[in-house]
Amino acid sequence: MRRLVLLLLLAGALFGFSAASAGADPGSNNPQVQYRTFSCDNGNTYNAGYIGLASGSFFIIGSTSEFAIKVFTEYFPDGTVKAFNYGYPGFDRSTLVTCSYTDPQGVYNVFSGFFTPRP
Repeated sequence: MRRLVLLLLLAGALFGFSAASAGADPGSNNPQVQYRTFSCDNGNTYNAGYIGLASGSFFIIGSTSEFAIKVFTEYFPDGTVKAFNYGYPGFDRSTLVTCSYTDPQGVYNVFSGFFTPRP
């Protein structure tokens, strides 16, 4: 009985490590990643992506950085405007960068945030 419990604990630990390493890697060809190219007021254009809906950050392709979104505003073709405040604390307002892109549905997206190392 003791061996069975130890074997189950070991198997659970090994499975846990393999599941953690199999998580969404932004650099892989994950079918859940949505890619965007956006231009920013710092004069740069970035190729980036995010996973899931209403993500609070973009990972920057070819970099170890991500863009943490502070405020995100959507301008829909019908004139509707939706704004989201992610409320990330700990930033200096003078370091905020504003970027934009138009998504495949024709929605113009404008967002402000800051660059930070990817966790």
